[in-house]
Formats: sequence, structure tokens, C-alpha cells
Amino acid sequence: MTDLQNVRIESGAVALLPEAARRYLAHTTEGRPIREIAREAGCHASTVLRQVRKLETLRDDPMVDRALAGHATVDAASEAACASMDDLTDALRQLCQPRAMMLYNADLRQPAIVKTVGEGETVVLGAIDLDLAAALVLRNWIAADGGTAVKRYRVTEEGRSNVPGLVAARDTRAAHALEDALGFGREAGPDRRSRDRSLPNGPGFESPLTALARRRGPDGRPFLPKDFVAAGDRLYEDYAIAGFTASDLLGWDCPSALDRLRAKASALTNARRFEAAQRTLDAVGDLGPGLSEVVLRCCCLREGLEATEKRLGWSARSGKVVLRIALQRLALFYAGRRNQGAGLIG
Repeated sequence: MTDLQNVRIESGAVALLPEAARRYLAHTTEGRPIREIAREAGCHASTVLRQVRKLETLRDDPMVDRALAGHATVDAASEAACASMDDLTDALRQLCQPRAMMLYNADLRQPAIVKTVGEGETVVLGAIDLDLAAALVLRNWIAADGGTAVKRYRVTEEGRSNVPGLVAARDTRAAHALEDALGFGREAGPDRRSRDRSLPNGPGFESPLTALARRRGPDGRPFLPKDFVAAGDRLYEDYAIAGFTASDLLGWDCPSALDRLRAKASALTNARRFEAAQRTLDAVGDLGPGLSEVVLRCCCLREGLEATEKRLGWSARSGKVVLRIALQRLALFYAGRRNQGAGLIG
């Protein structure tokens, strides 16, 4: 492992570390017991222990080691974090291009993103801050793909699946900034900052769908088919663009409970946000109170399945079954809209 204990990451980059890395740092650098961390996270102690062990093995990668060695406590909703997330989004989109990869060497100040074109010709697409590159590795959005003196990294399926949400989050922030500049913002001052912290598109989010999508059933088929995952991602995109707060769509019990939100959406001056809000409300209404609750928590709020089960009073490991049923219905809802010729993003 490289000796980088004195390196400190810029606050915006640290905010992009996944929750697993934050728990690892709380245990290894702050000396907090695993059981205490698990209680705060609303999960089992064995879950945190597995995360700690996995992060320890990942420190063999020099970029990961630097990220974990340069830990800091920051506000994940800070302007620096949002700016860093925009840079990370641009880099991830570049890496999704055919034959694109990231190259890293200890002598380089920044990893380079390149693309192979033609016969042996390489074009440089851009560069990314070393700490942001480490955050991509920690989130498993890119993975090492060989190389000795110069290490190669390529985008993973998990990284590709997160691009739509990242782009939607950036568009949401841009729309909010534009409305504020033009005086059309719905909220201002501390209330607006509170709303932004409640958005599900902050730098610390992770979707439970990515883990479930890798699991396979007894027949060897994926536990979540691609159209189920796509349906969850589509709902998240609309939810994020519309700018709903964390509590807007939770806990409703009858269709009339959504009328207030429909009226609020109709007052939006931005046509794209209005359409996204309408699609979200239509999807939630189709799912009903019970199924929409688990989909919103897991897909839109990025709440872990264990935490969702605990909040809703369900037995352990029942959440993934209910989530699958809900995503199946959601996929049918979107398929019906396509057949009717309704406009959808994506």
C-alpha cells in the first residue's frame, strides 16, 4: 500500500465516497465499533463487517488507497460536491463510449480518458481528478482491466446503469439554478437548501437495484430482468427531474392524496419538470400505496433493502421479493405508456 496518510482529498471529492467507504473510515480511523455503525445505518453488523473487509482488499489499488487515506468530513450537498459530481458525470459518460478507457500511472498528475480509433490510433477525450477517479473505483463504476506500468480501467455495467440518474441529477440542479436566477424558484433561503439535501440525487446515493440485478435465481436467470431495472431507473429520472422532496410521495393511502401534488406540479413553469412530475405521479398512482412505497424508497431515495424492511416492519429478506413484484408492475405500466404513444424520457 502506498504511504499517503498525509494526503487530504478536496471536500467535493470526498463527498462522492459511497456509504460503505464512510463506514469503513468510521471504523478504521475513528475507532468506532462495527455494531454502533450498523445501528446508525439501520443494517446488520455483518453487513458493515463485509463492507470493511472488502474495502481493505480494495486498498491494493493506489487510487483507492489515496481516497481512503485522505478522508475528511464534509457536507455531501455542498457546492463543491455538486461541482465534483458534474465532473464525475462527464467522465463516466466519456468512458461509456465504445473502446474508451481510463489510463493511470503514478507519474501522471491526472488519469487520462482515451479512446481507440482506427488502427492503433488513440484520441484523448479528457482528464479526471485523481480523487474522483478513485471514487469511481470505489463505487464499482469502473474496474481495472490490466496493465502494469500503466493501469487501464473500463466502465462496468453498474457504471453504465447509473449514467441516466447522474445526467438527470445534473439537469435538475441546472433547472433549479436557472429558475432561481430568473426568480421562478419555488422555494428560497434555508427551505430551498433543505429541499436540495432531501433530493435522491446527491453524491452519496447508491441504488439497491444494482446489487439485486447481479443476483441469479435457482434457474440461473437474473433476479431482476433488464426491463425491471430500466423501469426503476426511468422512475428515478422523472422523480429527480421533477424535484420532489423525500417525503412528498411517501405515506399516501388514497388517490385523492396525490391531487395536492398534481396541483403543485401544474404550477411549474419549466415544461420538462412538469412532464416529469406528471409521469411520476401517474406511475406512483398505478402502483398503489403499498408497492409505490418500496419502489420510491429503494429506487428514488436510494434506501437500502434492510433499512426499508425495518421501516415498514417487514421480515428479513422479504423486501427484495416485494420490490421485484413492484418493478414488474412498473415495467408493465411503462410498456403500456409506450404502446399508447405517451412521451417518455430516455
